[in-house]
Order: sequence, then structure tokens, then C-alpha cells
Amino acid sequence: MLKGIDVSSANGCVDWDKLKGKIDFAILRCGYGSDRADQDDKQWARNVAECSRLGIPWGAYLYSYAMSTAEAESEAAHALRLLHGLTPAYPVYIDMEDADGYKAKRGGISRQLATDICRIFCERLTAAGYTAGFYANKDWAVNRLDMAQLSKWTFWLAQYNDRVTYTGKYDMCQYSSSGSLPGIVGRVDLNYCLRDFSLAAASNSSGLRLDTSSKNMNSGEKYTVLAHCQERPAVTIVGRDVIAVSEPRLDPKGRGWLIDVQGLPTEPAVRHGHIMVTSGGQTVQCNFNVR
Repeated sequence: MLKGIDVSSANGCVDWDKLKGKIDFAILRCGYGSDRADQDDKQWARNVAECSRLGIPWGAYLYSYAMSTAEAESEAAHALRLLHGLTPAYPVYIDMEDADGYKAKRGGISRQLATDICRIFCERLTAAGYTAGFYANKDWAVNRLDMAQLSKWTFWLAQYNDRVTYTGKYDMCQYSSSGSLPGIVGRVDLNYCLRDFSLAAASNSSGLRLDTSSKNMNSGEKYTVLAHCQERPAVTIVGRDVIAVSEPRLDPKGRGWLIDVQGLPTEPAVRHGHIMVTSGGQTVQCNFNVR
């Protein structure tokens, strides 16, 4: 079971360095509502850049205000505009709820329309090459959506019970809105995921991906590199007087292989070393600067 968070501009400026190693994934809000720049999430670009820099697998969500299929099309276009050129490892979700009562104040939407809004979003994102899904709480899943019509897409359930009582299929569950983690001021949503989307993404794309490409470290410090690949990788060291490297071992979470790298006693100046990780006919380099 993988543990993660979902964040938006409501969480402020997240210190992702402090979160590294504390979470397995993050779902980032890209925006809300129709395709307007003033409805882009103000922290979206920074959150994507920081997760990418630190090798934290991420996905995205867009909070839906759609009251028609035309507005659903605009919401899909909104997400696609913000995702252009990006390759999230986790799915892109439409967030189907009514937390602020916007829909209810306007007469609400029917079960079929709510289902159609989710379907249109997921179809457009899937057609663009993304893994698509939808988010809803148990009440929406049981009473306000036709889950059979949405069964081909991944479902992100929200239920804050001690145990899940929803009996349908889901891949991810948001189980708390009052989590506390270093790097985030205030409360944060907590999730667990039953499926490692990042491993599938690595397999479907390059076949080999490291969780970081460069790391600054102190003498004596250890960093564990996660190699997303199925075959046991071979590791070549350049700079044996700078870093010591372990043999690869299977990640107990099933994400790939773990490689421990430790900085050796340093000279007065910063020294450089790197490892070359090879698996499935592909080689990826990771650089280490030891102070």
C-alpha cells in the first residue's frame, strides 16, 4: 500500500524537500472549472516542478463546477492545457463533489449528467494519452453516479471512516483531511493507493527511470536511489573515492529496485561521482556532489 497526499494552492507553498521520503506520491490540483487562466491553481507549476525535481511521482486533479456537457468539455480542455508537455506518473482525475454548494444552489445535476461529465473528462484525457480517473465520496459513488458507465476508468474514493465500507472497486482512497506532515503548514489530505501507477508509467514509457538525476550530499550521508524497472539493474560507479554504492535490492513496496549511495570522506572541495544504472538495454545516469 502506497501513501500519498493531494494538495492545492489552499496548502500554500509546500516545502517538498521536507516531504521527500515521507510520501510515495502526490496528486496536485491543476485548476478548477472551465478553461480560464484565472482558474488555474496558483501553485500548480511550482508543485509540478518540485515533484519532478525530487523524483516524487505525481498525478493531477481538476475540481469540477460543470453543470452541462459543454462545461465538461471546457474542463477537460482546461486540464489538457495545463498538462501540455508533462508526463504524470499517476492519473489525472476529475473531482466530482459539491463542497461549496455551487451545484446545489443552481438546482443540482442529475445522476446521468454527473456521470456524463465524468465520462467526457475521462474520454478526452484518455484520448490524449493520460491515465484518467474520477474522484468522489461514497455518497456520490452510490447515489449520484452510475459507476457501471465509468468502470473503465480508475476511481479515487473519499471516505473518512476507520475502514472503507464502500463495496465497489477503487484504486485510491482519501481517508483523512486532517493530516500533518513536515513541509506543509496546516492540515493536508491523506491518501493510500492500492496500485503503483508510477511503476506502470515507467514500464510504458522508458522502461527505466530513476527517482532523481542529481543529488547534493555531505560526507557520510546516505541516499537511496529508486530505480523504476522490472529487471535487476546493473550499476557502474564512476568516482569510487567519492561514493560507495550497494548492490541493488528489491523495493518492498514493489516499485522497482533500491540502490544505497553514501558519500565518502571528502577533500576540502566538493567532489563529483555518478552511477550508471542499466536495465532492459537502457542506461540512466545519476550524479552525486559530495561536500
